[in-house]
Amino acid sequence: MRFYEVDIVRPDLPRRWTGHVVAERAWTLPGVECPTCGETWSGQQTLPTVDVTDLPQQGLLREPRVVPYAEFTALTAGLASRLPRGLVPEPGMQLGPLRGSARGTFGPLTTQDGWDLLVRGDALTRLQQGGLKGLVPVRMELEGLGPEALPLYELELPIAGRLDPADVLEGPRCQTCGWREVRISPEHALEVDSLPDDLDVFLPANATTYLMVTERFVQAAQRLGPSDLMFREVPLARR
Repeated sequence: MRFYEVDIVRPDLPRRWTGHVVAERAWTLPGVECPTCGETWSGQQTLPTVDVTDLPQQGLLREPRVVPYAEFTALTAGLASRLPRGLVPEPGMQLGPLRGSARGTFGPLTTQDGWDLLVRGDALTRLQQGGLKGLVPVRMELEGLGPEALPLYELELPIAGRLDPADVLEGPRCQTCGWREVRISPEHALEVDSLPDDLDVFLPANATTYLMVTERFVQAAQRLGPSDLMFREVPLARR
């Protein structure tokens, strides 16, 4: 099985589709100021399926902000059990579906940042019928699509597999807040023994802004017609 990294079309290349989304999520965990390592930071993980409407503190998670680490732990009490298996609350984690506005026309597949994946409604049906594994779609709540436009869905992207550790320089992890410095080689490979066999789209655990898909996904995407995505094959590292 071959694996590919998804990326945005280069700025110097023409784009076929004009679609663009301006949206936010209902809840955002605050960034933190850590008393141990002295860092102020937040991550970029998104979980559109997670609903915290009934948490007593959910009103305090509406606006992005930075808080002391002790306050962060209090604000996220009771949240871990609502997250996908293996995940813990992380500073900056965004929860709930995207809500906002859209303009232009959208292709079958869209990525705005390179680590997200938006799917047009008809394309989602075909991907599901094609037997792709691990697709978790969440309908986006958007104004401006127009009465004839198909709905848009965001895929919740599971964390699985790893880049080859030789390509990821990781500093020591703070024992309090979990922060660490990470540098990733531009020419990176996937650690073959870590790769999932039940997912066709995922984010590596040690590089969660790198969106990976299988050869099956690429073939299915190509059958959908032109999209403003680029697929770059990623080599496999065997130990």
